[in-house]
Amino acid sequence: MIKPYGILISFSILLCISIAKTLLKNETSAKYKGNEDTLWGLSFWTIIGGVAGARVYHVLSMLPYYTQNPIQVLAIWHGGLGIWGAIAGGIISAVVYLRKNKESTLYWLDLMSVVFPLGQAIGRWGNYFNSEILGTPTTLPWGLYVPIYNRPREYASFTKFHPLFLYESILSIILFFLLYTLYRKYRHIIPLGVFLFIYLGCYSTIRFFLEYLRVYSWKIDSLNVSQCVSILVLSLSIIFTKHLSTKIKQEGENTR
Repeated sequence: MIKPYGILISFSILLCISIAKTLLKNETSAKYKGNEDTLWGLSFWTIIGGVAGARVYHVLSMLPYYTQNPIQVLAIWHGGLGIWGAIAGGIISAVVYLRKNKESTLYWLDLMSVVFPLGQAIGRWGNYFNSEILGTPTTLPWGLYVPIYNRPREYASFTKFHPLFLYESILSIILFFLLYTLYRKYRHIIPLGVFLFIYLGCYSTIRFFLEYLRVYSWKIDSLNVSQCVSILVLSLSIIFTKHLSTKIKQEGENTR
C-alpha cells in the first residue's frame, strides 16, 4: 500500500525539479547556462545522497535502539529521516557529481537551494499523516488534536499540541518565495553561492527556534543537537557571505 508520506515526497521532488527546469530555461548567461541532462543527473544523486544522509542522522539520533536492532537500520519504510542529514548528504553528493562532471558547483547549488525549501514545505505534511514531529501542548485554536495512542507519555492528559510540521511548512514556503523572487530578479548581480547560504542561514534560524517547541529532540548531555547544528550552519553562512562581500569589494577597488 502506497502511503501518503511517499506520495508527498515524490510529488515534492517532481515539482522542485520542474521549477528548477523552468529557471534553467530562463537563464540567459552563456557563462552559466546549464543543460537538462545535468539537472536530472544532479537531482538523482542529490536525492540518493539526501536519503542516505537523512537516514544516517536519524540512526545516530537513536543509536542505542539501532545497536540493539541493527536490521532496522535498513527499514527506511518504517520512517525515520533527519532533515539536517538530508541537507548534508544532498549537498555532498551534489558537489561530488558536479565536480566529476566539471560543472559550476556554486551555480547549480544556488539553483537547487531556491527549490529546496518548497520540497521541505510539502514533505513536512507527511509528518501530519504519520502523526510525527509533535510540539508541546497548547490551547491555541489551531492546536492539533492528537489521539491518545499517539501522544507523548508525559503529555497523555493533553489533547492539542503545536503543529510543528505546519509551522515549518509555512516558514519554508515563505523562504521559497523569497529565494525564488530574488533569483528571478537579481540572479545576475548576486554573486555565486549567496543563494545557497541564504537558504542555509534562513533555514537554520527557522529550525533553531522551532526546536524550543519540539517534544522529542536529539540531545547529548542536555545539548540539543539540531540547535547546535543550526548555530554552526548559520555561523558558517554569515562568515562565507562576509568573506564574499569583502572579496568583491577588494576586486572592485583593484579595477579602479
